[in-house]
Amino acid sequence: MFKKISIITGVAAIGLSIAGGTGASAHTVKEGDTLWKLGQSYNVPFQEIKKENGLTGNLIYPGQNLEVQPVKGVSVEKPAPAPEQIKATPEDKELLASLVEAEAMGESFEGKAAVAAVVLNRVDDDGFPDSIHDVIYDKGQFQPVMENNLKKPSPEAEKAVDKALSGYDNTKGSLFFYNKKTAVSRWLDTKPATTIIGNHTFSK
Repeated sequence: MFKKISIITGVAAIGLSIAGGTGASAHTVKEGDTLWKLGQSYNVPFQEIKKENGLTGNLIYPGQNLEVQPVKGVSVEKPAPAPEQIKATPEDKELLASLVEAEAMGESFEGKAAVAAVVLNRVDDDGFPDSIHDVIYDKGQFQPVMENNLKKPSPEAEKAVDKALSGYDNTKGSLFFYNKKTAVSRWLDTKPATTIIGNHTFSK
């Protein structure tokens, strides 16, 4: 069965409802949304979305509620529903932050968030275990775990984990990462890179 991941955090979930009687759709903006993307999703010119909501610029922000009024004769396509949610315990978050600290110490905030995103992508993938704990302790996957060298998380590592748990993924869905300068195994060199962040190369 295909696994779906979306961790319960303080971030508001995506909302989508049809406003009764008007034919308009109420959309709650999520991270990564733009007016142009919303126009594509709803099959409505983005200029109409701006006009409907009295926007003077193109900037929208997560959590903002927008009304999307379909143009006459054009059907509205609703975006795909949000994924089902699973819980991340405080222990899960601390463990993930400890791994992020160990794997990405010295990396930028983006580099730390990317390591956290890889773990969450694995939880969501059928080829890996179904929980944060089990992914991290999956045999032979993470060097700091193998060496019993997880680190006490820094505030930045904790923030990076929270960012990833909110749905942020700057790795383009990657399942692997490694440092070409220090990696022992060259197997990952055979996999096409999706992105490079700091010293880490990410791949699927």
